[in-house]
Amino acid sequence: MLLEDLEKTVISYFDYKIIALYKAESEKYIVKSDFFQGRVCSNPEYIQSPEFEDNNYIDIRFGYRTLKDGSLAVAAWLPDLFEKSKTHVKMWSGLHLENPEWTSDHDERFKSWTKRNLEGSWEVENGPFYQIQEVVENINAITFEYVGYKLFKFELENSISFPSAENDHRYEDSHKELYGYLIDGINKDCISEIAKRSRIEIRIASKNTINSLQSLFPNLEYSKFFNKAMNLVSEKRRNASHGVRSSSKKFPAFQEFTNDLFLCLNATKELLSEIENIAKMKSESALKRYNAKSRLLKFSSTNKIESHYSINQIRKIQGKTVAKVEYGFREEIEGVHQSELIIFYFTDGSIISIDTGSNAGNLASDYENLKPEDFHTDFIISWVPPITENK
Repeated sequence: MLLEDLEKTVISYFDYKIIALYKAESEKYIVKSDFFQGRVCSNPEYIQSPEFEDNNYIDIRFGYRTLKDGSLAVAAWLPDLFEKSKTHVKMWSGLHLENPEWTSDHDERFKSWTKRNLEGSWEVENGPFYQIQEVVENINAITFEYVGYKLFKFELENSISFPSAENDHRYEDSHKELYGYLIDGINKDCISEIAKRSRIEIRIASKNTINSLQSLFPNLEYSKFFNKAMNLVSEKRRNASHGVRSSSKKFPAFQEFTNDLFLCLNATKELLSEIENIAKMKSESALKRYNAKSRLLKFSSTNKIESHYSINQIRKIQGKTVAKVEYGFREEIEGVHQSELIIFYFTDGSIISIDTGSNAGNLASDYENLKPEDFHTDFIISWVPPITENK
C-alpha cells in the first residue's frame, strides 16, 4: 500500500477545538502534546474512581496539520478512535473537517508526524518540550548527586498545556503553567546548598529564584538565552495571573509557544553547563548513577537482623581493599539447593565468602516429589557507577 493510500486509511482530520474540550476536563482526561505529536487519554486517577465507566475509556494519538489560513487541524490516528475510544466517536465526528484546504508551504509538523508514525522512522528529532524534560532530568541528577537536592522541584510533564486556541489569552495561559515548572519550581534550598558546597558566599533569602541562580552563576545574567527566556516566561505569566485582561485577540499561539519552548531549551542547556562546571560532573554520568541508585533494593522496615545472623559478618569488610574476586556456581551438595558463590580476597589476607541460604529443605520435607536440588538461588547484582568528572 502506498504511503498516500495508508494515510487516507488511518488518518482523519478534526477541528483543533476537540483538544480544548478534553483539556477542559483535566480530572477525566490527560492531553499530552509537543511540537508535532500528542495523545489524549483517560486520567489514571479517574479510571480508579467509582465514577469511571469502562466504555468511556479513551486513548488517541494525534498530530497536527497546517490549514491554508495558518491554523492547525488535528490529525487523529483512526484505529485509536474506533478501536480504543468507541464512545468518543460521536463527539469527534461533530468536529470532523470534511474538505480541509492545506497550506502550500512546507509543513514541518505534519511531515515529522507522518515520518514517525507512517514510515516508522525514529530519526525524527523530538520536540522542544521533550528535550527540555531531558535537560531538566540531567540538571536534577547532577544537583542531587552533588548536594542531595533536586534543583527543579517538579518533573516536567507532557500534559503541560500547549495553547488550546489561536489567541493571546491561551498563549499566556500556557506560559503561566510553564512558569510553575521552570521558575516558581526552582528549589532555593538547592541553590543554597550548592553555594555552601562550592564555598560561594551569596544571600538569596530575599531574592526570587532567577536572581538567586544568577547570584550563584553570574554568567547567566549575560548569557545568550537564559535571561531572555526567563524574562519572557515571567512577563507572559504576569499577563495571565494579575488583574483583568482585555479581550483576547487572534494570535498564532501554538507556533509562538513552540518558538518560546526552543528558547527555554537553550536556556536550560546554559544552566546545565554552569552546574556541570561548578559540580565538576558530566551530566550523562550523573544521570546514569542517579538512575542506577533509584533501582537499588530497599531494606525492610519490619524484618530486623538479629545478632546471631551470619550476615552480620559483612561489616568486617568495611575499610578493606579488595585484592581479588572469585565468582561462579557453588559445588553441588546433596540435599541442598543449587547456588551461586562469591569469594572476596582482601589485601590484609582476610577472605569472605557469600553464599545463598534457602528454606528449600523445609519445603521439600512438606511436599511430596519436591527435592532441595530442584531449587536454584542466584545473586542479582546492581552496579552503581562513580561519576565522571567534568574537566
